[in-house]
Amino acid sequence: MGKDAILHVRIDPTDKEAAEAIYADMGSSLSEATRLFVKQSIKMQGLPFRPTSSIGKGRMKAQGLLRVYAHKELRETEREAWIRSLSDKYATFNR
Repeated sequence: MGKDAILHVRIDPTDKEAAEAIYADMGSSLSEATRLFVKQSIKMQGLPFRPTSSIGKGRMKAQGLLRVYAHKELRETEREAWIRSLSDKYATFNR
């Protein structure tokens, strides 16, 4: 299925730059992370994580926050989905 729908979101420029740096460091992009968020939201029929306050957590970096949000029973599924998305992305760019 083609990716032809467009989503426009207004966010703080500093947040956007920080998120882009995080996903670039992971070998991905903010756009790909947004697509994964939407797919996982559909799969779970809600937010794909439990919102919590960063106060009292030492204001962890993104990697630490991901550990907080990860569902123990879904970690393998999330890992496989991430690997699949990267391999699909790789296959698309190498056609």
